[in-house]
Amino acid sequence: MKKRFEKNNNQKDVSYKDLAVSPVIGVMLMLVVTIIIASFVAVFAGSAADSTTSAPSASLDVSIISNGGDTKDQYVMLIKHLGGDSIPSKDIQIMSYYTSPSTCTNGKNMLSGSITQGTPAISASKLSYSDQDVKIPYLNNLAVGSPGDSGTNFGEYTFSAGDVLSTGDNFGTAVAIFGITTTSDIDDNEFSEYGFDRGSSVEVNIIYAPSQTSIYKGTVTVV
Repeated sequence: MKKRFEKNNNQKDVSYKDLAVSPVIGVMLMLVVTIIIASFVAVFAGSAADSTTSAPSASLDVSIISNGGDTKDQYVMLIKHLGGDSIPSKDIQIMSYYTSPSTCTNGKNMLSGSITQGTPAISASKLSYSDQDVKIPYLNNLAVGSPGDSGTNFGEYTFSAGDVLSTGDNFGTAVAIFGITTTSDIDDNEFSEYGFDRGSSVEVNIIYAPSQTSIYKGTVTVV
């Protein structure tokens, strides 16, 4: 078979095989551009993943005692840092859930409390253990200061291994568990009206707010 030729603009002989080179080069260039774009996307996605806030790794323990406070007859929630990463308290949210029994004075109710950095301080006039306003749970460390001193209020300190946080007394515990506001009034019968006593169970969930990750979750029995 004879080769077919045609004249280009420069009047040179061009083979049809040569005419196929341009489309092939175009396809290769498109592939190169696609690979480069894919590489940029992969790098960006990797950087975004690396910048995602990860939750700290810490071992926490929560207890609720019925013989706490200055008078040793107050309900107090204690949160202990047993080891692991230190956590800025401003990044912590404490959620509590309690269901009162149907036999109690107020009947069966689902009560919940939420403590964050934005939760207002409890007025000193409502506290038996401090002459100044306190943001619970406060850092129970006299080396740092008394409750209400700078550095002891929730949101001000970093929660580290060995630290103990406290709700202080009945009022602070009612704010944390029942969701009672820091400006409310509670009387000595508040807990009994909700059937809250030794043996009661409270669901506690401590969340690392930046990543909305639970760093403690469990059922706590009042002792």
